[in-house]
Amino acid sequence: MKKLKVICLKWGGKYPASDVNQLYSMVKKNLGVPFAFYCITEDAEGLLEGIKVLPLYDGSLTGWWHKLSIFRKDFYGLSGTALFLDLDIVITAKIDELFLFQPGRTCSIEDKGGSKWNVINSSVVRYEIGKLDYVWQGFLYNQKWIMDNMHGDQDWLGLVVPSVEVYPAGWVVSYKKDCNSRGWKLLGNLGEWLMKKGYLKPLGEATLPKKTKIVIFHGKPDPIDVVNKPYKIWKKAPWIQKYWG
Repeated sequence: MKKLKVICLKWGGKYPASDVNQLYSMVKKNLGVPFAFYCITEDAEGLLEGIKVLPLYDGSLTGWWHKLSIFRKDFYGLSGTALFLDLDIVITAKIDELFLFQPGRTCSIEDKGGSKWNVINSSVVRYEIGKLDYVWQGFLYNQKWIMDNMHGDQDWLGLVVPSVEVYPAGWVVSYKKDCNSRGWKLLGNLGEWLMKKGYLKPLGEATLPKKTKIVIFHGKPDPIDVVNKPYKIWKKAPWIQKYWG
């Protein structure tokens, strides 16, 4: 049996090597089958031993557009089942079922934003390496239009892969949408403005829904922003530290 592949992307200076190391540690703790962990990056300094480094395929791209390269037919000679994970997630339970659900299909989660193009969120995507080459080829053919008109990689992915299976509700949740994380609107819009400016702090803590396997953090805040204190209108989530462990 081939080892399962877990893949992440670190580009530029937004996320340090410690975030990749943290993700690797969470996967090791929560995946009970043999796997290989890969990081696509132009800077491997500081990554833990055991993390396999893959170079950026197209240095002219920036940010999340690099994600689309994971769907190339010739993906560094690799094959088999892969799970792509963003760096700004927190794994809170065993993730074996993410590989077992609908085997052979492309699986992801529902969009948590609001773009007119979005149907999925690419923070968590399971797929068969080399089977979705048309995603990459179509991007290359329409690259300028896509980058000019779409917000990011998941817009294109959701548009051209209509057969994506959505993981069961509750397995992967949004910190913003599903964790009771938004501060109470004390004083209405004025209170929200005061929280955004830091003059008021939201009370209480965000809550982790039962049966959750992964919490995604789309946009701001990142996990580091709320692990010890509130962030603007968003409540703190000290339970993150437990899962970082």
